[in-house]
Amino acid sequence: MPEAGEKAGRKLPMWIVGFDADAAAPDEEQADRLVRAVRAAEVRHLIVLAHAAHNDEETADRVHDRWRALLEEAGCGEGVGLVAVRWPGMCFAPAEEGHRPRVTDADLAALRRVFPGGDKVLTGLRDLLDARPQKNGALDDLGIGLRRLSEQPLDDPLHAYGTDLGADVLPQTDPAMLIDSPAQVCEGFAEALEWAQEETARVEEREPERFEEPDGSEAHDVSEHGTLTETDTPGPRPPDDPTECLERPESLAPSERPLRAAESGPELARKWDGAHQLLCQVTSYAVRRHAGLIGERGLAPLLRHLRAELPDTRLHLVGHGPGARLVAYAARGLDTDEPPIASLCLFQAAVSHFAFADHLPQLSGGGALAGLDGRVAGPVVCTYSHHDLELGLFFPLACRRIGDGALLSGAGRMWGALGYDGVQGIDGSPTLTLADALTEGALPDTGYVSVDASEVVREGGPPQGAHHDVHHPHLAHLIRTAGRLP
Repeated sequence: MPEAGEKAGRKLPMWIVGFDADAAAPDEEQADRLVRAVRAAEVRHLIVLAHAAHNDEETADRVHDRWRALLEEAGCGEGVGLVAVRWPGMCFAPAEEGHRPRVTDADLAALRRVFPGGDKVLTGLRDLLDARPQKNGALDDLGIGLRRLSEQPLDDPLHAYGTDLGADVLPQTDPAMLIDSPAQVCEGFAEALEWAQEETARVEEREPERFEEPDGSEAHDVSEHGTLTETDTPGPRPPDDPTECLERPESLAPSERPLRAAESGPELARKWDGAHQLLCQVTSYAVRRHAGLIGERGLAPLLRHLRAELPDTRLHLVGHGPGARLVAYAARGLDTDEPPIASLCLFQAAVSHFAFADHLPQLSGGGALAGLDGRVAGPVVCTYSHHDLELGLFFPLACRRIGDGALLSGAGRMWGALGYDGVQGIDGSPTLTLADALTEGALPDTGYVSVDASEVVREGGPPQGAHHDVHHPHLAHLIRTAGRLP
């Protein structure tokens, strides 16, 4: 991991801090070096940024520099600094149109950082995905390999970060995609890829969202859009799910093929497309686990050190995708005596939309991040977009646990993502359009606020949709507005 050090050449000073898969810093001096550099630069507002595009250093630096330029364009200048968090996250690039998805050498190198010690299994998985053997047994081999990569000893701290639900809600089990029949799971993801293709082709046709607020005994049975109200769960609602499959009890097992029934070559080829997507989703699950661990056990201690050594410097946390999970768990790891974080911006967060709720529908207990607003002096701003298919479609499919049943849509959509439909289950949490959020005085001084960024975060092909379409001046201005930056 690189040392913390300033990257020269622009007005906005920037430093890099790093953590490995176990949340360990590269050395014991990283925090002290950062303190000295920030103090020397006379920074009074320090933005800490985390994203998941860490396939390699060049890719990560490109994203860091892009955000740095956007913040400069938004007017962040004297007295503002940027800290970029380098950690073992990764993103898969979509396959070129007309080409089958494959694991590249660059992907394999990034996977080795996500799954340290899994080199032999990873090489075998790539060989299987390249060869695509025309027999179902090969898919079972792929499933076994993915389980080996994901399974951890019972005493491994990663188990505490497998979901965004509180430890008293349900056991921290692995998701169903790692336990169900690999052939059926691959078929389910193949079907989801087809739905993603259709959904990205109809971006302009989607209906506007609606908002449900608990309304006591006077609640109407049907909303103006003709759908049942969800009176016990306040929050913004998409007009429909990306696909009807989310309403099925076994979303990733759409069909049961009779024992020993023959399959044609095209059917198996389609399943291998789904197998590649299964690898992507298992990797995303592992990245999210690492994000929680690194946030709470790596970044949080560094932030405490900064707060103690630089009491006059305000800290602003910003994260995208799994990086939003990292900074949210970092905030959770801080004390509440005096809120040490000035503002928190979560862009297209790969976090459960119930993570902040004190009470969950149909379950006792609350989200793992309940009470997080008590650790933030300013607002907790959460952008979402109904064009984000990585979070709207694949996230709930990949997060479903064995026995969940049809909990992926409607009021019980337990595994919905914050970055797809905003904060759920919080009374009085406002929902704003991005344009309104950027209006002076519109953002609340404290508490959670959902910002519908669908008008801007909308471009992107299948399967992720608009998940990575976040490099916009509007979002840089949102960081500045939320943090009251000079």
